[in-house]
Amino acid sequence: MSKEFERLGIPTVFITSLISVAKSIGVNRIMKGSGVMHPVGDPKLSLEREKAFRRRLMEAALESLQTKINEQVIFGEVL
Repeated sequence: MSKEFERLGIPTVFITSLISVAKSIGVNRIMKGSGVMHPVGDPKLSLEREKAFRRRLMEAALESLQTKINEQVIFGEVL
């Protein structure tokens, strides 16, 4: 679905731990998530630390949406 949004001029970022899958389906902006079962969180962290992690992840995702790209880009881990 992100490819269709991008085609319409709406930037998207795909947060995943399965980078190879995202690359193979042609996602433009890929962000490395925390894990397969919890890509945007980490249940092993305390509530306070998980909130901080999620905030950093969302801030990085929003920043990636503002980045001009011409090809697939993998944005790094936030941990």
